[in-house]
Amino acid sequence: MNKKYCFLNGEIMPLEDAKVGIEDIGLLRGYGIYDGLAAFNGRPFRFADHWQRFTDGAHALGLNIPITEDSCEKKIVEIIKKSDIKERATIRMILTGGKTINGIEYDFENATFYITAEPFVPLPEEYFERGANILTYNHQREMPEYKTTNYIKAVNLQEWKNGEKAVEVLYINDGEVLECTTSNILLVKDKALITPAENVLGGITKKVTLELATEAGYKIEERIVYQDELKMADEIFITSSFKDIVPIVKVDDFQVADGKVGVMTKDLMLKFKAYINNLSR
Repeated sequence: MNKKYCFLNGEIMPLEDAKVGIEDIGLLRGYGIYDGLAAFNGRPFRFADHWQRFTDGAHALGLNIPITEDSCEKKIVEIIKKSDIKERATIRMILTGGKTINGIEYDFENATFYITAEPFVPLPEEYFERGANILTYNHQREMPEYKTTNYIKAVNLQEWKNGEKAVEVLYINDGEVLECTTSNILLVKDKALITPAENVLGGITKKVTLELATEAGYKIEERIVYQDELKMADEIFITSSFKDIVPIVKVDDFQVADGKVGVMTKDLMLKFKAYINNLSR
């Protein structure tokens, strides 16, 4: 097995040697920003979009990013190469306020920032061919527009999700459809592509999917989506940097339409795959 490398506070090092102090405010208080992205053949996918989302989150929390966009992208490329990841890689960037002051404050100039890279582990092929199921749960993330390191509820739900053999858990709040623990959700109804627009994270894979749908001439509605619409949908699918586009054929105990992968979902899956393949050449 190849040795994994990471970037931590200005230095590339073996992952096994990387350490973050026990007084770090990211550990003590969960105060940090996270982003996850894919890389194909050594190049980060839509890095500018991910960087914008990362910096938006950092600004919202008042955190200092101790690296420029260009330097960060170069470090990602470097650790992928050193880790000898040949094809698709999973990249994670984490920023915290660094060592705590008085147990609850932090020094803006001394943040903790690190990047990890590992080989991509795909979902089972049957999810894409026959569709997957999701579960619903009443919850809304704190600061939902930002990708903070607060994944308490998402982590807590994994045992239930796995026990039910679901691919994701979908958050519902006051009857409104929001997002999954690590994915965005999109519905198809009467040939229109519908997705929640408020109190959700702006997913990059979702953004690309909407771009491809626009190019294809599909009608798009970004708005409030109500829970009852799930049962009336013609198609449902989720998007994620670590999942791509996954068709959903069952929500809780009810079947989506005829229980088969929908026509528009299939089309967008093919378009997304072609988009990725074109970038990988």
